[in-house]
Amino acid sequence: MKKIITDINKNIILKEENILDNGDSNNIIKILLDKEITTYLGIGAAITESVGYNYCKLSSLNKKKFLDDCYSNHGLNLSYGRISIGSNDFTIKSYEYSKKKDLSDFNIDHDKLYVIPMLKDILKIKKISLIASPWSPPRMYKRLRLLRYGTKLKKKYYDRYGDYLIKFIDAYKLEGINIDYLTPQNEPVARQKWESCKFSLLEQKDFVYNYLVPKLKDTKVLLFDHNKDNIYYIFKELYKKNEKIAGLAFHYYSGSFFDNIKKIHMDYPDIILASTESCCGYSKYHEKSWIHDAEIILNDIIGDMNNGTNIYVYWNLLLDELGGPTYIKNYVKSLIILKNNNYLLTPLYYYIYHISHFVNINSKIIYNECFTDELKVLSFKDKNKIKIIIMNISNKDYEYNLLINDQYYSDSINPHSIITYII
Repeated sequence: MKKIITDINKNIILKEENILDNGDSNNIIKILLDKEITTYLGIGAAITESVGYNYCKLSSLNKKKFLDDCYSNHGLNLSYGRISIGSNDFTIKSYEYSKKKDLSDFNIDHDKLYVIPMLKDILKIKKISLIASPWSPPRMYKRLRLLRYGTKLKKKYYDRYGDYLIKFIDAYKLEGINIDYLTPQNEPVARQKWESCKFSLLEQKDFVYNYLVPKLKDTKVLLFDHNKDNIYYIFKELYKKNEKIAGLAFHYYSGSFFDNIKKIHMDYPDIILASTESCCGYSKYHEKSWIHDAEIILNDIIGDMNNGTNIYVYWNLLLDELGGPTYIKNYVKSLIILKNNNYLLTPLYYYIYHISHFVNINSKIIYNECFTDELKVLSFKDKNKIKIIIMNISNKDYEYNLLINDQYYSDSINPHSIITYII
């Protein structure tokens, strides 16, 4: 067995060691090989216009290195991306693709400045799956003709708005970029000072099944795309079996609510569960102070996946030192930071690396049992190997014994560090 350790407090990054198969029956972390939870489909990050803008500031050499760090088998090995249909809070300015109600002027020229060039560069080295989400319909279809403040879509324009979304998918396809999944509305319950649109559950259901699904070809729908509180009841209300409905999308911001995810997975085991947005608020970058944020995000990933989630997508991949640019000044933390036209890999990057780099797509997430809540454990059956991730969120060292097929492996973990085991 080998293990890979990251302990940023001790300046240890992805250090590889071997451990011996001797141990005892104290402080057990038991890996239940015969109890599968779900299939792991991958981890990704959002490619907003702000991300593309920052990426374009890199030199040709640094772009190549950046893509290798993020998408290659040698690096983070990301397999998903999330993009915005029109502008959001992480664009350079507010924009939409059409100003005419008949959509005769529809074009995605704005996206060709930063987003599409970055996507094309990514796709040259790896095929990733894309999730597209609108933050707002065009203002001409909304009640107060505003992209912002949650202004609602007029019912009489449901059909035309469905056409608008299809035009987006088709326009990207002409650029050689396939949209695998579509969420009908980002955060449909929120009234934000940036692009937003409120949909009641009945309105969402009406729009999706009567005006959007009949128009879709290869792209499939992930429903809802908002927080996990009350999501079990929301999904039961929204879901109607249809070959174009792939599953459910949700966000991190209101709390963990892992039991809600588990209930959905138990009742609907064949759907995809995708966490499509998570991030931490902004503070000036200091590597060691960001360990706490890395632990928060990894705790969410581990909890979601232990309860049935297949896909996890972090928010912005690459922002500047301020946490932008963002035209609405909604600064947040990113996986990677642009600094002086170069980039820094943050603790968030390395903590996610402990899963995304080492675990292959279509591995099985399996149950585990741990003797303490201060260690967070995620385990996989990956081809002919077992992959185990253990994160210590406490201020103390922990000694433990991994129990796998009646074999004990004795080891320990430092405070606020993370280990990946490969057996």
